[in-house]
Amino acid sequence: MEPAVTLDEVRAFFDAELPFCRELAITCEAIALDRGVARFSYNDRWTRPGGFINGGTLMALADVAVFIAMFSRSGIVPLAVTNELKINFLRPAIGSDVLAEARLRKIGRRVAFADVDLFMDGDRDRIVAHASASYQLPG
Repeated sequence: MEPAVTLDEVRAFFDAELPFCRELAITCEAIALDRGVARFSYNDRWTRPGGFINGGTLMALADVAVFIAMFSRSGIVPLAVTNELKINFLRPAIGSDVLAEARLRKIGRRVAFADVDLFMDGDRDRIVAHASASYQLPG
């Protein structure tokens, strides 16, 4: 099955409606059925001392990846909001882009659930964080 929206449609939505993504350099990298991938393009503006990408940026990246994955099933739902986001930071993210790949686990009439792995670009095995999230869908 194909996703409910195309990569170009998601990117156009981001450009028009999500200025925080532009500011944080978070983009939609890929979409497939039940999956969404977001990219944080490295910029030391968003680092902590020691060059670590800050946790808030990584949480935003995970959240956006879930938004994309949800769109793969429901189409673009601008008013869907994060209900819960839990993240475990496993190792520092330093010096390069980070990708977040979200996988929908369940999507109901009112709530969607997903898991997210965040990893360094070019090293899928270097997982820097894992998140789980739920989104409230508009009624």
